[in-house]
Amino acid sequence: MKSIKLLIISSLVFIFLSCEEDFNPYGDYFERYAFTCILKSDQQYQTATLFKSYRPDGYDPLTYTEDPSVVGADIRIWYNDSVFVFKDTSVARVDTSRYKTPFKFYYNDKFRVGNRKTIELEVLLPNGRRLRSSSFTPGQIQFDDDSDVLIPSGGKATSEVMWNTQTDGTFFYPRMSIRYKQNVNGEIIEKTIDVPYKFVNQGGSQVPVYPAPSASATIVYDLSAITKTLEGISAGDPNKQNYSVLQKIIFSVAAFDLPTSRYVSSTGGTIDDLTVNVDVSDYTNIEGGFGLFGSYSKRDYTRLRFVEDYIESFGYNFIVED
Repeated sequence: MKSIKLLIISSLVFIFLSCEEDFNPYGDYFERYAFTCILKSDQQYQTATLFKSYRPDGYDPLTYTEDPSVVGADIRIWYNDSVFVFKDTSVARVDTSRYKTPFKFYYNDKFRVGNRKTIELEVLLPNGRRLRSSSFTPGQIQFDDDSDVLIPSGGKATSEVMWNTQTDGTFFYPRMSIRYKQNVNGEIIEKTIDVPYKFVNQGGSQVPVYPAPSASATIVYDLSAITKTLEGISAGDPNKQNYSVLQKIIFSVAAFDLPTSRYVSSTGGTIDDLTVNVDVSDYTNIEGGFGLFGSYSKRDYTRLRFVEDYIESFGYNFIVED
């Protein structure tokens, strides 16, 4: 559901940009189409969005309140000697300040992509026009044996994880999360919190900085950032024994295919939960239209663990895992 919410925001940004930058109310109007789909390796629920351009009355595109979604398209993806057809559906719209109708999108919940596979797309629009694209899924991520396995690691002030570089031009998106349990009035609630790799001073306040997609095949976390994150999970609660931190740390890296990497590069490393804002002036790989068709491969690094003394120094319980 979170990804769907983000797709709503992404799609609205695209419509605003395309109309504001490309539309001239005193010139000829040409109907254009924008398609977005990033296939995932870590789940079999795949989604896609399809929109058309529109002509508002005047210069302000925000005055146009008719949903520009395109329904009834035939969307097919060829993968691994099979063809997968997408169905259209809708969900309640989170933000109804502009569009009142449900948010429309397409989905297929029967496949996930593997490594180094060709993917091909064809979209047959209701008016007979076609959109096409293709790509090649990224290879499998291999973590370097020199990566840290403990936090803290000896007397080091940092923790580093490294992996293979794969194809030139590939962008990677690393994420670290802490797993913990909180006792709330006798109820044990399991939670996770993302970890920034550093904090920076802005206007007298410490602001977290989270990893962004980049071509770098390594990430270095300041131990002080991890410490500050751990302190924050119990902020305002004097009873630290209400918190139990699990030994194993969640760490994953997503590798993008080349079209998605090029998109991320064109937007300065901007991507949120692996959904995109399609700005046609930056990048498109859709033949006959605009948008992005791509994929990513995700892998977990399962060796990273907390040291018990470190967690207990916060007053927390430590949960040992096999």
